[in-house]
Amino acid sequence: MMNILLSILPNSIRILIMRLQGYKVGKKVKLGFGAILNVKGKVYLDDYCCIGALSYIKSDDFYLGSHSKISSFVYINNPKVNIGKDVKISNFVIIRSGHLTNNSQLFLGDLVHIFPFVMIDTSRKVYIDEEAGIGPHCNIFTHSSYKSILQGYPVTYGDVNIGKRVELTYNVFVAPGVTIGDDAICAYGSYVNKDIPEGVMAAGLPAIIKRNKEQIIHNIKIDDNYIKITLEKIINEYRGNIILITNRNPLSIHLCISQDVILDQNNSIYVLYNSKIIKRQIIKYAVFDISQRKCYNHNLNQIDFEGFRKYLSRYGIRFITGEII
Repeated sequence: MMNILLSILPNSIRILIMRLQGYKVGKKVKLGFGAILNVKGKVYLDDYCCIGALSYIKSDDFYLGSHSKISSFVYINNPKVNIGKDVKISNFVIIRSGHLTNNSQLFLGDLVHIFPFVMIDTSRKVYIDEEAGIGPHCNIFTHSSYKSILQGYPVTYGDVNIGKRVELTYNVFVAPGVTIGDDAICAYGSYVNKDIPEGVMAAGLPAIIKRNKEQIIHNIKIDDNYIKITLEKIINEYRGNIILITNRNPLSIHLCISQDVILDQNNSIYVLYNSKIIKRQIIKYAVFDISQRKCYNHNLNQIDFEGFRKYLSRYGIRFITGEII
């Protein structure tokens, strides 16, 4: 009852009460109306994280990394939850331990995106590494049991490990005990009941390898010229489309490839690749460092900053949010 009452209080009062209860709550944390946080043990809500309206979280130990967002109408019921930086859990996601054990836990690495209507069973450990994408209507299960083992039916429990930059496209089912290697792609409607190696594309019922990494990646030379041409194309597309997306005019964008950079243009975005900032002469700017995979916003309008960031993410270019410099 107390958690329900707290969930309808203004954000600032809720944060104050949580801190008085001994919870660690960072700066500019946002808790939506009706969001219930029912945690028995340790709670750490890092800077700028957000839990959306009418979400419910029940845990013994709960960590939510900086700039991560749990959207509205999300249900999480797991004793150990560790969510990294810049993670997004979309609406109507369910994460719960159907068969609770001491091994029930969830780990999400930095930049993981869980899309809407995903179901994750954490009866055993589920580990999803950084920058993985779990597409809409995917299911991840760590247990497979219903009929009686005494009648000879199989009962299976096993951890699920999903590697870095793995893509589960849409309506993929991952069975207990499966490990999916880094950079693998599991195509629409796949049933993954065996381990998938790194870098391949798998599809089918059950999923089998359809293509290796060499068949997926374009046979091109990735050098400064390729980076420059590709980013210029994306930036030009951004300029032509951003008014439609954010209803705001595009900002001035400076592309810096393999050079020392002086920040000298206010209200600008600087995109760096193999470059370093040697001097700052302005107070309103943003930096997107491709090589470091970090971005910084220094007094730019947040809509403009996020608009460009999301446009880059259309092309799989993602960033950890750095401290404002």
